[in-house]
Amino acid sequence: MAIESIDAGAWSLVPALLAISLAWYTRDALIGLFVGVATAGPVYGALSPDAVGVPPDLVGSALGNLVGAIYGLRLVPEIIATAPLFSSAWYVENVLIALFAIGGLIGLMIRSGALQGVVEALASRVDDDAGAEKAAFLAGIAIHIDDYFNCLVVGSMMRPLTDKFDVSRAKLAYYVDSAGSPAARLAFYSTWGVALVGFIGGGLEAAASEGQLTGSLSSMVTTNADGQATAAVNEVWPLFLNALFTGFYSWIALFIAAGVAWQVVPNFGPMREEERRGREEGKVVADDDDPMISREMDQYGMSDAATPDWRNFAIPLGIMIAVALGSMFVTASPWLVADSMNEAFAVGGFALMLPGSGAWSFSPGAFRLGLAAVTALVAAFVLYRVKGDIPSNDDATTALTTGMKGIFLAALILTFASSIQNAVTILGIGGFVSQWFTGVPAFLVPLALFAVTAFVSFSDGSSWSTYGIMFPIAIPVALTTDANLVLVLGAVFSGGIFGDHSSPISDTTVLASSTSGSDHMTHVRTQIPYAVVTAGGAAVLFVLFGFLLPEGFRIIPY
Repeated sequence: MAIESIDAGAWSLVPALLAISLAWYTRDALIGLFVGVATAGPVYGALSPDAVGVPPDLVGSALGNLVGAIYGLRLVPEIIATAPLFSSAWYVENVLIALFAIGGLIGLMIRSGALQGVVEALASRVDDDAGAEKAAFLAGIAIHIDDYFNCLVVGSMMRPLTDKFDVSRAKLAYYVDSAGSPAARLAFYSTWGVALVGFIGGGLEAAASEGQLTGSLSSMVTTNADGQATAAVNEVWPLFLNALFTGFYSWIALFIAAGVAWQVVPNFGPMREEERRGREEGKVVADDDDPMISREMDQYGMSDAATPDWRNFAIPLGIMIAVALGSMFVTASPWLVADSMNEAFAVGGFALMLPGSGAWSFSPGAFRLGLAAVTALVAAFVLYRVKGDIPSNDDATTALTTGMKGIFLAALILTFASSIQNAVTILGIGGFVSQWFTGVPAFLVPLALFAVTAFVSFSDGSSWSTYGIMFPIAIPVALTTDANLVLVLGAVFSGGIFGDHSSPISDTTVLASSTSGSDHMTHVRTQIPYAVVTAGGAAVLFVLFGFLLPEGFRIIPY
């Protein structure tokens, strides 16, 4: 059973800020995350001693608060167990199972010569380090159907090639993090399309419950006899599509990453030293770094029986993409749209209005990365054994388990990162930040929401949880201040990605470090300057357009 949320005020920030500070100071994300999670229980108990079993006679006294903090330690296992990573079947299947399945797949690909085949195929078209960087960026753009999928595949695929040309692992992690993730957010057909429609719908429901929806927005939400508001998903899509245009952080991040790959934007900050050492000393990681990939896996080699072949990589990857995309349509909820004069044709979540109807809709189903990863893993196992690139079942299972062990540290950090997200939600971070917008002028509301969302996402390390917190705050704020709603949606959209790109407790940052074989804190330190520059550019645009655009401006009608 989930722990009941409380209003902890500023104390809601303590677990996340402590985790980030210790991770930064110790250069060990696990230490910071563990302490942050362990702190959440005592904070909860001290602020709500009656909820953790403190005797009534002590409640309300300093001693009662102290005893509550001690009793609160009992909540720590429950905070971990009820974190999204474990409490949600979607997370278990599409994050944990997918993570280990792709880890096993990587082990098989190494052993069968699949990755070596990719490197040789790319190397024939890549002549130098600049070419390797361009290839890494373009791979991130190409595999953008899901940011987890991108992080897990691109880093593993490109690491041998960038190592060959002495591109630092930190630079590879930057491309994995800064190309695929923004591209996935901007693609309406990616997993994020469905998710963001849901988050925006939650914001509309919050506004409806406060009686703030008017005009066309009111048609997006229905209210039952009990006063419970429910957003109509197919009606919310135009709001999401508008937000794609004003998601300035994603556009700028892609522009800067492309500039870095094409050597137009120079290396700066700590990245300059990482790249200097790689080129001049041939060391893609520093001597004192601790790459987030097991040394056993990093040193694991191709079987003597294997023949390097890029098709050994392409076939399982193609199967994974086909199953993942296919699952979106098999699990879709198609609907028919018609009026008195026209009929509609709908298949697998697409609804296309016939001429004269003037409308179209798109509602893909659930993206099942876990199913796709396990299917690809089984297909690869069979393929490599049949071809003889892995000579025995024992050799194949050893490769599979080696890959899974290589990804274990990432899974452990994700566990604690998800627990931090759960902790700050339980402590009521949403209610705390909603108080920060009193008296903000309408033209500055998008900037303010961008800044607050960026702070929350940096603190909890997850754009998923940040969007869940911020959209129900942002949409009512936009409607009560007469701020431009399209800009407000883009501001929240952008702020959430900032945390994904800069926080040491971000899930995608962890995955980018892991599959790229980079020291995690080195990746964080080298990426933050680029993230800050990107955020600065986005902030300027939110101020500029907040001043220029009227409240009712929209790009796509809704």
